[in-house]
Amino acid sequence: MNFIPVQLGLLDPLYKLFGWILGVLYSWIGSYGLVIILFTVGIRLLLMPLALKSQRSSLRQQLLVDEVNEIKRHYGNDQQRVNEMTQQLYKENGISMTSGCLPMVLQLLLIWPVFYLFRSPLRWITNVSVQNLRNIAGLMQTHGLMTQAEVNNVALMDIPVLAGLRDSGTVLEQSVSNGWITLDKLINTNFLGMDLARTPSWNPLNWFGENWRVELPLVILILITMITYFIQMKIMRNSRPRPEKTKEEKRRDKANPAKRGQEADTGSGMLKSMNYIMPIFMLFTMFRMPAAMCVFWFAQNIVYLMQSMIGYQYYIRPLRLSYERDQAQYDRSRPAEIADGNRPSKNRKSKDKKKREKRSLMSVIRGDGPRE
Repeated sequence: MNFIPVQLGLLDPLYKLFGWILGVLYSWIGSYGLVIILFTVGIRLLLMPLALKSQRSSLRQQLLVDEVNEIKRHYGNDQQRVNEMTQQLYKENGISMTSGCLPMVLQLLLIWPVFYLFRSPLRWITNVSVQNLRNIAGLMQTHGLMTQAEVNNVALMDIPVLAGLRDSGTVLEQSVSNGWITLDKLINTNFLGMDLARTPSWNPLNWFGENWRVELPLVILILITMITYFIQMKIMRNSRPRPEKTKEEKRRDKANPAKRGQEADTGSGMLKSMNYIMPIFMLFTMFRMPAAMCVFWFAQNIVYLMQSMIGYQYYIRPLRLSYERDQAQYDRSRPAEIADGNRPSKNRKSKDKKKREKRSLMSVIRGDGPRE
């Protein structure tokens, strides 16, 4: 079974919807680059409330790491009981495991159609039929403008047709006279001196060769896009409800028999995976697809930066302030306890501190506590 046509058939309604939106925007604006930016920003803004809700749920889950580890320590190898108690704990604290997965699933559903829209703008954005694309591609092959492989793949990638129509007046005239395409169906892919229909080259020799005015701007765009991604990831690493443990604290936890086999922050492992997987995925798509994909990633990263700053201001910062207040209150209470001769044991003191901290942090994340 041919997998790609099946995918196209199942997602045709989504492609047609996105293509219609991009087509309307292009007819109004006339700039392919601006259309991609507006489309991406609009989609991400629609999903932002759901993403912020997911971030809030993730913060709640991070605050319960100690309780989850305590359940694992208490029930030992009874994995079924551990799962039941963990689920009950999450339910009592209003945490839905599906809320964290839903934004990622929706993001994949959005990215997948974008791959094909940017590879086939004539088919999906200006609605040139597949049969007419094949007719034009066959004509271009007779003029040496397309290979047989490109002709066979024209339903999935019509960028070569767009480039050929732009470069050959003869083919364009014949295609228009045969009724295969009209001039208003052609898309101007030039944006800020870059050809967004061109696929960036992997070869550094091409970046600085004779054609550097075409190749180098596309590579610079990729570089800027990756910089925005790493800035976003840095903000995410700093977006923790409590300060990250020092190396000494991690060493003590590792040496503590009671904490062996327990997980630290579950979000940190996922974040580390993203640090490796996402840059590779982004680079792969940007060097294997038309440069329009670079503009898409760039616009998406900018919206993610906005989302991260909003999440920090309304979720992370109140939690940090609450943590600092609890820490300061605990530090002030220690001399009084020692002076009265009522200094609690180390274990009890640590548990009381964690309870106060957890109660205060959870009250803020639920919206009960103060925000400063």
